[in-house]
Amino acid sequence: MRGHCKWSVTVPLALLVLVGWVYSPERWLFRFSVREGTAMTWHILMTTRKIVNTRSQTETVELWVQERVEQVRNNGNLVWASRVIRCVINGEVVPPSELEETVAELTPLGYPVRTVSIPPPTLNRLDEWLLDLFGSVTLVFPASEVSVGDRWHHNIAVGLKPPNEPRCLLVTYRLEGKEKLEERACFRIGVSAQTPLRLLWRSKDASTTVNGGAKLEGIFWFDPQLGTVRQRRVTLDISYALETEHWDGLKFVQRTQFVNQTMEISARLSAP
Repeated sequence: MRGHCKWSVTVPLALLVLVGWVYSPERWLFRFSVREGTAMTWHILMTTRKIVNTRSQTETVELWVQERVEQVRNNGNLVWASRVIRCVINGEVVPPSELEETVAELTPLGYPVRTVSIPPPTLNRLDEWLLDLFGSVTLVFPASEVSVGDRWHHNIAVGLKPPNEPRCLLVTYRLEGKEKLEERACFRIGVSAQTPLRLLWRSKDASTTVNGGAKLEGIFWFDPQLGTVRQRRVTLDISYALETEHWDGLKFVQRTQFVNQTMEISARLSAP
């Protein structure tokens, strides 16, 4: 279960959570508003616990990511460069040549200018596909003002065909209020997504089905004074049964695997 040394989300981490704000009584209008040249460093800790039938495995990935706002376009779009400067997996330092650098452009509402497509799942990288799918969940904002308790939604098209699920991932956001974080008054914004998993592969002599579900719950803490999120926490739970049946030349052989996986992600701004 070798971890990703890249940040699997194609949109830089800071951009997922970096917004500007305009105050009106009890209502706020959120937009990306970051000065050109702004640089920041993130410390990210990801812990994954996976159980396949009765066999368990734990993996810890620690990342340090540097980001910089390279350009603010006339229309307000922001161009970001992001690079992983250090990655440690279960105590082992990953060679610098394996670390990733990306560049992304976002609209003022937080949507990527170029749509990111996720290839269809394959059996040999099913879990990685699920992580990529939920990694595409970014923080975006509605066009109108919101107040404490308001919710807004974002639909991510997955592109699977019936009877496969999910074909669309509904992400819900909620402005939960204000609270102090590291002696700063921050906005607390919740994010959640949940979907069934139904996947089917068939060939002449074999078939494989996946039935289960996945759920994401998270919190962003946005510091309006600094203009960025100071911390982000996300928990992803995946649970499914993988059933295979194949013809061995004499009879059909059946096998079932029960997979439960939990990934906890904690990201905080360490500089500035």
